[in-house]
Amino acid sequence: MKTSASVLIAGQGLAGTLLAWELERAGREFAIVDAGHAESASRVGAGLVNPVTGERWASAPGWAEKSAKARAVFREIELAWGVSLVRELRIRREWRDEAEAAPVRARVMRGELAPWMRAEGLEARAAWIEGAWRVDLPALIAAGRARWSAAGRLREARLTEAEASSWPGPVVWCAGAAEDKLPELRPVGGETLELRIEPRADWPGDVVRHDGVWVLPTGEGRAWAGASFVRDEAERVARREALRASVRRQLADVGWRETAVLAGRRMTSPDRAPRSGWLTGREGREGVFNGLGSKGALLAPALAREWADRLAG
Repeated sequence: MKTSASVLIAGQGLAGTLLAWELERAGREFAIVDAGHAESASRVGAGLVNPVTGERWASAPGWAEKSAKARAVFREIELAWGVSLVRELRIRREWRDEAEAAPVRARVMRGELAPWMRAEGLEARAAWIEGAWRVDLPALIAAGRARWSAAGRLREARLTEAEASSWPGPVVWCAGAAEDKLPELRPVGGETLELRIEPRADWPGDVVRHDGVWVLPTGEGRAWAGASFVRDEAERVARREALRASVRRQLADVGWRETAVLAGRRMTSPDRAPRSGWLTGREGREGVFNGLGSKGALLAPALAREWADRLAG
């Protein structure tokens, strides 16, 4: 498939998968070139969408609307592909000390974090956050890969500049850390610990434990802990030990063992905002969809739909 109407997608991580989904939905011709995910951020990203985040316990303006729209897209894919992707979650987030706890309690009592956090969810050492959810990124990407491979739309290779230049239609780079189209994007490494845990009746599968590091049950006696993103080897070693220390604290009441360290790389910008649009001087011919960061599951569906509208124009 190589026509002037065909869109070429370079990379089939979260961004490339959702862009391909939107183009398929719109009946637009497309092809994907993807070299695999051995080093991609999609391997270590939890797909966790949390209404209250960061050390400041902040809820972003418009979060509820963005969350509802993103979740609706993943639900559409579930129905169309017959795959389970979305799981509703609650988060029990511990605070480090009273200095952190006091202002959070005050904001909750004033209703500033409602409906995600309420007075009845406050505990001595933690607070409950409602309304979180997760999309299973590995399952999403695997299902898309199988679908488009079977349809002859996906070729397993790394797209070269020569191939991109000779493609008669638009090219959208969604290749994550394998791409260097924008100088402000830089690669960072990341790790997630894969755990085997003993099931407990008082730790339901829809509860994420969080003390700055999240521990997310993924089903069948397994969990992920992480993710940490690092810039060099010295930091990687320190962050990995910090992950393990957090797991030991949070799972002191649970039998567990570490079964794997999942590592990947992603691109990030100084302002941590995604980069999505045409390359300067290449409008209508070549663009990027990258730098999604830790909020990729929340932001990617809307950006992919914008890309589909842009390509339709």
